[in-house]
Amino acid sequence: MSPHVVVVGGGHNGLVAANYLARFGMRVTLLEARPTLGGMAGRLEYLPGYLGAITNSPGSLEGRIIQELELARHGLRFVSPDVTLLQRMGEGLFVGWRDRDRVAAQLETFATGEAKRHRLLVERLDALGAASGLSLWEPPPSLQEALDRMPTAVRDEFRLVVLDGSLNDLLAESLRTDAAKSLMMMLALNGQLVSPDAPGSAMGLLMRPISRASSTEDVLGIGDAPLRGSVGLPVGSMSAIVDALARAAGEHGVQIRTNAPVVRLELAEHGQVTAVVLESGEQITGVDMVVSAVEPSRLATMLPSGALTEAATPEPPEGSAFKIALALDSLPGVAGAPEDVPLETLLSAQFRVAPDPAYITAAVEDGIAGRPSAKPIMWGLIPSLTSEGLAPKGKHLMSINVWHAPYRLGREYWREHGATFFGACLAQLEESFPGLQTRIEDARWFSPHDLEDEFGLTGSNITHGDMLPSQLLDGRPGTDFTRAARSMGIVVGGAGSWPGGYVTGAPGRNAATLVNKMVRSLRLR
Repeated sequence: MSPHVVVVGGGHNGLVAANYLARFGMRVTLLEARPTLGGMAGRLEYLPGYLGAITNSPGSLEGRIIQELELARHGLRFVSPDVTLLQRMGEGLFVGWRDRDRVAAQLETFATGEAKRHRLLVERLDALGAASGLSLWEPPPSLQEALDRMPTAVRDEFRLVVLDGSLNDLLAESLRTDAAKSLMMMLALNGQLVSPDAPGSAMGLLMRPISRASSTEDVLGIGDAPLRGSVGLPVGSMSAIVDALARAAGEHGVQIRTNAPVVRLELAEHGQVTAVVLESGEQITGVDMVVSAVEPSRLATMLPSGALTEAATPEPPEGSAFKIALALDSLPGVAGAPEDVPLETLLSAQFRVAPDPAYITAAVEDGIAGRPSAKPIMWGLIPSLTSEGLAPKGKHLMSINVWHAPYRLGREYWREHGATFFGACLAQLEESFPGLQTRIEDARWFSPHDLEDEFGLTGSNITHGDMLPSQLLDGRPGTDFTRAARSMGIVVGGAGSWPGGYVTGAPGRNAATLVNKMVRSLRLR
């Protein structure tokens, strides 16, 4: 009889894991606490007639997962706008064209030779990612083992760039202009409470190189996997990814249950998981293994008392995410927009509010100190420009992710001061998009505690833990916890496991692959 694997959590990683497990021939039950699937990436009606997802993350889903799970056949489509990024700088508006030559030309306007310096930095990171031996699809057992596997010269470079050095050290050595540094800082620090002066803060810049270097493996025998790169914007918002994953899972026989919060995992006398208990009191028995796609400290609360040592029990992560959705009656302007580019072309891109390194650093330092940022960092998108049906005809949805609104300030603080923080965000957005505030017909915002209550986002931390080497490379979310869970037949497969957060799907795929190996190993004994 096929092994019965229960997947706890129906976000994108849980759905990815369920799909692979079913394809490996297992009987799969997926349990989601909320009424709908997808979590932060699932469909949400912000306001009457305005639809989207909390996540904007265009292009982060791994191409090999799209290919292997045949998500195009299940309705997933992408549009690739000519412009991928807008970021207002002190030196002027940066327009991130898909054409690399146009990007290089812009960098040259900031300082002669900056395009070459930027290219050399990217090539250095790509070379380090490839030479490190790290794979997106194979979790490193520990930081020390990962270092031991590296040739001496590579290990020295890895220590210099990733472990001992800081992001600011790397950027000061590599680039001259604030504009180019700001672009790289936003990639490295996305959503993190990590100072750019902290050792290890450049780790975020190594994740894409590791992804590119990992793209040759083809576990399902389909053929050459596509290289990592922006796959574009999902038609229908990020929730279209969840919809396609759910359809694929259903086709392969996954039993999907919503409104099914898990409260406890039952262990047999020999310490292996055998049953899952729901909040309703229902017990799902005959369980052979569990994949947990929920944040690890939440998983720990589902285990019997004494199942984990104090040292192995993960601490809840601390975050600072805040969400804004704006219903617009028309499109705003773009500060510094080139006259020869249509407004809709520019506004179809992802945008960032982070004009220079000092602004970014001040926002991060506010968050680390437990203060709401006076001038917040923001990432946003107007998904209704590239997907019909997300807003009423002739109107638009602006979806904005905001950082450094500390969760630790508490629920009551955000009830009292959330509107003030929302106002500060609008003031900064107005500088990038003149006339925005006069075009707002309605708005909705989610405080850090709202995001936790509604979506189970522990501590309002979008990556289920910091994206630092000590957390990413040391058995994320921790060697002791990971080993203890696996000894019980439980595999962590959410953003709290390797290779961390964002909507890549890699943690879910890795968990399913590991479960398959564990099951096959048991069968061979």
